[in-house]
Order: sequence, then structure tokens, then C-alpha cells
Amino acid sequence: MKIKLALGAKLAPMFMEQMEPFCQIRLVGNQAEEDGTPLMDQCMGSEIVYLSSETVDRECLTQWKQAGLRLLGCARSNPVNIDTQAAKELGIPLVYCPGRNAQSVAELTVALLLCAARRINVAWQNLQSGALLAQEQPDIYAVEQKKDVVWRDERIFVRDIVPQGTELYEKTLGLVGFGAIGSRVCGLAQAFGMRVLVHDPYCDTARIRACGATPCTLPELWQQADFVSLHLPVNSTTEGMVNEQWFSAMKPSAWLINTSRAALVNQQDLVQALRTGRIAGAAMDVMWKEPCPVNHPLLAMPQFVLTPHIGGWTDGVESWQSRMIADEIIRYAKGEAPLRLWKNG
Repeated sequence: MKIKLALGAKLAPMFMEQMEPFCQIRLVGNQAEEDGTPLMDQCMGSEIVYLSSETVDRECLTQWKQAGLRLLGCARSNPVNIDTQAAKELGIPLVYCPGRNAQSVAELTVALLLCAARRINVAWQNLQSGALLAQEQPDIYAVEQKKDVVWRDERIFVRDIVPQGTELYEKTLGLVGFGAIGSRVCGLAQAFGMRVLVHDPYCDTARIRACGATPCTLPELWQQADFVSLHLPVNSTTEGMVNEQWFSAMKPSAWLINTSRAALVNQQDLVQALRTGRIAGAAMDVMWKEPCPVNHPLLAMPQFVLTPHIGGWTDGVESWQSRMIADEIIRYAKGEAPLRLWKNG
């Protein structure tokens, strides 16, 4: 008899096919056609409930457990939408997808590093505004052949408008956090010839050294890093930890990179640090309020780079996620122990 599976996470077709011999699949939550049925009712009577970003509280878990729930899954790197304490108390195993977007976020982190180093945002803004463009030409294909072409004419010289960039080669990257994302950023940065420092008191220093990086204290990282990149969860000890103390200790030429959560950073202290030139700039994929308010002072600063929380928005994430979800569900169906069991909360 097939296992009843309530599935609210998107899976690639090939992984859906792998599960079909084992499961009677009902699409729920974000994957269901909206008919007004509450999530609790959609999942009632399912042996496995595997969701994405839907909120799951104690009442849902209690009702589902009484109706036969035996395994709960969350298709996220951190099941923040799940009452994990209630799941633990009710004895419901919770599996999740650690590192599902690690490669995607790591690559965007390096993209922001490059954007900051080469001031790509400033160049693009001046192109969009027309400040770096020549007058309209009647025939754009009539081009005078020159051996040396320079972005310059009688009124424009790019070097007067776009700040001089810097190379990543032989610069120092300071990683705060060395989990699935931070460790990948390390490898990518080393491909550019960067020296990598790591501060992560929860990571074995031998593992850090094995990756070619150097473990260090926070003060050492602040003093030496040309770029400081954050790869931490938000909790009672990390919220607002990046503050005036950090910025005062960092190099005036250093940049802050944040593809984790904006709440790690004291918002007012960052604004002040950029206004006063205490640090050179900041590049972020996250904001304290999303979408970002149009009047946020950081948006008017050329030394600030922002992308709209797209770190995990790649086609690769679905593949990683699909593989992990199908793997856990098939393991359960075969009576095997879960591989990615949430142990916190």
C-alpha cells in the first residue's frame, strides 16, 4: 500500500517519478490549486507532510499527528516556518534541505564581491543615465577604425566618472561563518587568488585549514580583511552583531558583503559608517524590510550595492532540493533512517 504524501514543495518531474511507486501524492500548500481549503485540512490523514514556506504551528502538528503523521519535511535550509519545538515534543521527525541553495548563494556572493571591487553598479548607473554615453549618431554602424579605442571624447572620460576599481587577486576575504555557503565562497574566492580568513567558533579549525583558509579571531579579521562576508543565521547572539564596533575596527578601504540576513547588521550604524567613510562600501542581497522602501538612505549611496534577495533564485536550487526531498521520502518508504534530520529546537 502506498504512503500518503502531502507535498507542498516543488520537485523536478524526474524526482516526482522516482517517488510515485512508493507514494500516493497530493499537492498541497503552494503547489495546490487554490480552492480555499486550509492547509491543515489539505494535509490531514497524510503519513508524510513535506512543505516549503507554509507556516506550520503546534495546532497543525497536533492534529496531523493524531491523524497519522509520521514524518514532517521542510524544503528549506532552515525550517524557520515550522514550530520545531512542537515537532520535537510531539515526537515528529523533521527533515529539511541543508545547503539546497548553498552554491547559488555562494556564486552571488562572489558576484557582489566583483561588483564592489570593480564598481560595476556605478558604471552601469552612469550608462543608464546617459552620463557616459556619446551623442546620438545617424548611423551606429559607421565606425572609424582605430587601433586604440578608449571610452573618451571631448566631454567624457570614464575615469573621471567611475571610481577606480581594485583586483581581488591577493586581497584578503574575511568569512564570518563557514557552513555550506561560507565554505563554497572560500573555494570560489581562492580561484581569484584571494587569501581567506575565517571566523567560526563552531567549526573545527582543522576543517578550515584543510580548505586552504586561516582560522582567526574577529579582531584579526576586522584588521586584515579587504572584504568581510557574512554567512550566519540570525539568533539572539547574532542579531545586530555587525555594528559600530565592527566598522570602527575594519579597514577604511574594506567592504561589507551580506547575502545572509539584514538583521545581522545594525541598520543605523551601517548608514552612518557609509556616510562618514568609516568603510568603503557595502553590497547586500537582503534588507531589513523587503521590498526595500523607496526612501531608504542606502539606495542613494554610490558605495552601496543591492540585489533584491535573489541569492537562491536559480534553476540549480530546484535540482538540489528535489534530490534531497525524494531521497528522504524514498528512504522512509524503505524503512531507512533519515539523512537530514533537524536536531535543533
